[in-house]
Amino acid sequence: MSEKWKPTDDQNQGPISRVSEFFIDELNELQEELDCPDEFIYDFMEAIRNRWSPDSCHSKSRQNKRNNPDAY
Repeated sequence: MSEKWKPTDDQNQGPISRVSEFFIDELNELQEELDCPDEFIYDFMEAIRNRWSPDSCHSKSRQNKRNNPDAY
């Protein structure tokens, strides 16, 4: 595998920061709506995180789409 990808400063300060704030706001709203403990939110995020595991079928499908855009 090649060198690990790292975002630029502009990416960190722009879209990454924006999406992070969005996620946190949405998770806070979800927690308030459900009146659930932090542990539920943590487990919920783990389930979402697992979709981006390099070994997941979702990740392999995304990579296949990137490698073969004309097939989709």
